[in-house]
Amino acid sequence: MKKLLKVLLPPSVGFAIYFLIIRYSSFYFSLRPDEMGAGNLFSFMAFYRYLLPLLFTVAVLTQLLIAVPMWNNAKERSTAGKIWTAAFVLIIFLIFAGGIGYIIWDKDTGVHHLLVLCSFLAAVQLVYWIINLLILKLLDRG
Repeated sequence: MKKLLKVLLPPSVGFAIYFLIIRYSSFYFSLRPDEMGAGNLFSFMAFYRYLLPLLFTVAVLTQLLIAVPMWNNAKERSTAGKIWTAAFVLIIFLIFAGGIGYIIWDKDTGVHHLLVLCSFLAAVQLVYWIINLLILKLLDRG
């Protein structure tokens, strides 16, 4: 039961928070699927709104195959090992944020827009992983 909670609860809470932020924004009902890929906040919100089931499935699979095993492995490591694991995860999600930002970046908007996109995507992932790891820590306490 605890393993099932570790797999399902962190993505559920993280996605619920993002859903509430997007759902109760003033732009929710004006979001359209053709806005995805524009490389701005509205395109991110539209992407999230219309692809939520797919994104949640990917999050649960990531939790099951990567996050929980890495968490269980890191629990048994020394403090230095935990810091190295955290640094590794940070580098991985920064690479993903940069890659996704580059994919949706319109070169005509300039490099500054690419940096803003990558920063925004990295911040979204950072918040998600902080929530995720805090929930895993709480589940291991009880």
